[in-house]
Amino acid sequence: MEKNNFSDSVDPAVRKISDDTYQRIVRDLSLDVFLDKESAVLLNTEYLVLRRSLPDLSRFIGRDSVIVGPAKIDKARLSINDSEVVIVSGSAVSNYDSERQPDFVVTDLDGDLAKLTRFSRSGSICLVHAHGDNIEQIMHAFEICPGPVIPTCQIESFGYTTNFAGFTDGDRSAFFAHFLGSRKIRILGFDFNSPIVKSRTEMETKMKKLQWARSLLSDLYDIRVQRYGRDNIRYL
Repeated sequence: MEKNNFSDSVDPAVRKISDDTYQRIVRDLSLDVFLDKESAVLLNTEYLVLRRSLPDLSRFIGRDSVIVGPAKIDKARLSINDSEVVIVSGSAVSNYDSERQPDFVVTDLDGDLAKLTRFSRSGSICLVHAHGDNIEQIMHAFEICPGPVIPTCQIESFGYTTNFAGFTDGDRSAFFAHFLGSRKIRILGFDFNSPIVKSRTEMETKMKKLQWARSLLSDLYDIRVQRYGRDNIRYL
């Protein structure tokens, strides 16, 4: 299939981590790889049918990034430099109330979809992620995100659909910031120990996902140390 994604620019060290970790996550969470592929194929097909084109990222390359997660943040700490790229994880959309429009929203189309649509219409670039549990949402992806979209997946990149690495919206945001070449990544609103859930079963699954997110972010930090120094990722 013709290469129409950003996969050739993904850090090879990141790609290796992604490939190795995905197989372990599949076993740990009993993911259905076939459904992950089906969702990604559907997203890519819709992108083709609608004749979408990938956005130009040149104005974001090499800039520091700030990533906003869903945990409660003291508004006084939500200070964003004009030069920083703002990446909001999809689960944080409902609570994001900064005057600064997000540059990117990393989402699997869960959460506050009405607000996500407003961000998309206003120009935020949405990294729409396909996986086995959101096929129904993927069918309406371009109604939810009518603005610029980068299709993403957790299987091997293909077509227009890119695997930037990561597993949850939050850690995928950090891997995308690394893809952009951010020397410094500030992370706000990440809580690995207190997920918001509705049931005990959901709690167990969510805690596993957050532990994988923590592990992946630790791996990303280690990759970045030699290139950007020990202060390359900061949690605030």
